[in-house]
Amino acid sequence: MVFDDRGILDGVSFRINAGDKVALLGPSGEGKSTLLRVLMGLVKPLSGNVVINGMPLEKVLDEWRDISFMLSQRSHLFRRSIRENLIMAKEDATDEDIEHALKVVDMWERVLQWGGIDKVAYEDFQPSGGEKSRLLLARGVLRNPQVLILDEPLEGVDKESEKEVIDRIKEFAKDKTLLVVSHRLSILAMADIFATLENGKITKVGNLEEHEKDSLLRKYISAEKQMTEKFWR
Repeated sequence: MVFDDRGILDGVSFRINAGDKVALLGPSGEGKSTLLRVLMGLVKPLSGNVVINGMPLEKVLDEWRDISFMLSQRSHLFRRSIRENLIMAKEDATDEDIEHALKVVDMWERVLQWGGIDKVAYEDFQPSGGEKSRLLLARGVLRNPQVLILDEPLEGVDKESEKEVIDRIKEFAKDKTLLVVSHRLSILAMADIFATLENGKITKVGNLEEHEKDSLLRKYISAEKQMTEKFWR
């Protein structure tokens, strides 16, 4: 794939089965977010196809988008109430549905402090970066898709909240297909299968045991371990 006269993805090929929990990792600028946009039909590759249940994506695009949800780095909140921001994902959502979605992302009590789901976003309160990320994630929970695609889903979320939110997402996604992109090992750990993207190519797909010690995943784990040990010296 070429973007702005620069090659981004080259011969990328991998398979995700229903129910798989897959993490896509790689250095910044390698095309991870672009690959997700290809999967959602937002960017068309110059060659090759995305195949859904044996059918080319362009032939089942509407059905695919009905059963999938992607939280991307381009997602944002609008100058509307929390209710209006969330029901973009499910127009017929009830108050109980919204409450459940906000509880999954650990935002229900915070929203009550702001004045409830009909409080106007950005005009009457200013969510932090982590709160914004969790409100956006609540859209996906409300949608309750069969396929959940998350691109750096907890950007700005503090470490104290991160573990609880991750545990709740894992529970929410246990019967779903999950594809997650992140540089944070705590988020990548939601997956069972790890695909590494380097120089525009998928270089390895497999579980943790199948990644050799010189693989990108192992290097990430080693680097984080070294940083943690350095901090406690």
